[in-house]
Amino acid sequence: MNKTIIINISGVIFHIEEDAYQLLKSYMDDIKRHFASYKDSFEIVSDIESRVAEMFSEQLLADKKQVIVITDVTEVTTRMGKPADFETEEDNENASNHEPATSTKKLFRDTEDRFIGGVCSGIGHYFGIEAKWVRVSFIVLLIFFGFSILPYILFWIVMPRAITRAEKMEMKGEKINLQSFQKNIEEELNAVKENFKNARKNAPTIEKIIAFIKEVVDKLISILGITGKLAIKFFAIVIMFILGALLTVAFVFLMIFLGYIGSAEVETMFPLNMINEGLRPILLTCAFLVAVIPLISLIFILLRVVFNSRTISRNITLGLAAIWILAVATGTFFIAKISTDFKQEASYSETINLKPNATNIYILRLGDERTIQENFYDDSTSNRIIKITGSDADFDTPDDLDFDLKVADGDLPMLSKTYAARGRNFKQALQNAHKINYYYHQQDSVLTFDYHYGLKDRSLWRSQKVAIKLHIPINSNLLIEKRLANRFFSYELDDCIDEDANDDSLIAITVTKAGFSCKKTAEAIKHEKADNTRRNVNEEVSDTVIF
Repeated sequence: MNKTIIINISGVIFHIEEDAYQLLKSYMDDIKRHFASYKDSFEIVSDIESRVAEMFSEQLLADKKQVIVITDVTEVTTRMGKPADFETEEDNENASNHEPATSTKKLFRDTEDRFIGGVCSGIGHYFGIEAKWVRVSFIVLLIFFGFSILPYILFWIVMPRAITRAEKMEMKGEKINLQSFQKNIEEELNAVKENFKNARKNAPTIEKIIAFIKEVVDKLISILGITGKLAIKFFAIVIMFILGALLTVAFVFLMIFLGYIGSAEVETMFPLNMINEGLRPILLTCAFLVAVIPLISLIFILLRVVFNSRTISRNITLGLAAIWILAVATGTFFIAKISTDFKQEASYSETINLKPNATNIYILRLGDERTIQENFYDDSTSNRIIKITGSDADFDTPDDLDFDLKVADGDLPMLSKTYAARGRNFKQALQNAHKINYYYHQQDSVLTFDYHYGLKDRSLWRSQKVAIKLHIPINSNLLIEKRLANRFFSYELDDCIDEDANDDSLIAITVTKAGFSCKKTAEAIKHEKADNTRRNVNEEVSDTVIF
């Protein structure tokens, strides 16, 4: 049974046996004494400790154990080398043979040899090529292909900067042991002395200019860094105000839709008119929470950016996340439940014989208003006749209304209306179809049709459809109002009326065995001839549209 000790090496906690700890402590004391005369001895020793901690972690992971023993310490110190190895040159050479002189390289930015961010010099170290050739490659890509700025910025963001001596050695592929540290320090000191000695004497003008530019760029980056932080905080505050306004608007709309504010008839608004009255408050609340919780989270994030402090506890964060997930799940469940009301489709038709016209001329108009009778009880308990204009109709619902002209088989005009809807089953779908209202009115030769259909008793929208077919006898003439043509026959009759004609203008149409025909306008014929000329099509342009 051996006694174990808990130690902290470079911020990493290890369990180590007592005898192994004594050996490691002796080793580290020797290192501190050896590098004590160096100016940056603290940084050197810290880098060595970081490397030792890394090697211990690798050993424990490889051996699948938790405690460092004396053999582990011996192996690490052997690989790192001992200060006594530096006493003579021969010993130094022997010690350098413990491991190969090179190690796996890591990608860092070399800010000591940089023009902008040290990206090119870091890539050069990694691939073993001079940094100037990497810089030339980036310049060539920029000049000839316009493609180097974005990759450079991405590399700048992704590549960490080599800060410590160990990271600089890893960047160059040097082995991280005491010999390498000693050699690196000596080379660095010699380079500093040489550069200081020859700085004024040998530095060419271009290097002085480059050094000046680099200094200016560093100053600008520093200034822009401060300005950028202020700008970010300013924009964060602006965005927070915007998000706060959105939250307020969302809450007001929720209150309106729930009926607590105002008198909006939400049951007639699409898509709210798809939802059963009992489920409407639940789904509205879920939708509100799903939309608002991310906004609240974003506000907390921006508060943290502005004030650089944690503004929300972990429990609140988890609570908001749980509420959001619950709202999504609840909303999804009830939406799926509502979707079952669209499972099957049913339809029914009715045919109406229209009053014949001796002149065989029929005028088709689009109604400005429709007249229906509803029970409105007031103090006198009497019925009222009310008019609903097209603009006042509460119908922003998808309006699937189709109007078609057919040549009648006989001599009498006829109108057929087909109503269709969906439901949970066929019976319910048929009931939904019977809740459709579509109005038309005939007065002598004038037939007036509604712009859209309506739903009885504020019924729920279940993909209701209406198909109108007007059967007109052969040799009859139709006069179709431009508004109705634009509503139902914009493609067929576009060439038969001038664009600047008013909405009350009538389009003359003749009913033949071949179908319905109308005369093209002069402008339409001219435009078609010009189009044929442009496409090199040599064919005669017809002055009639048949549909």
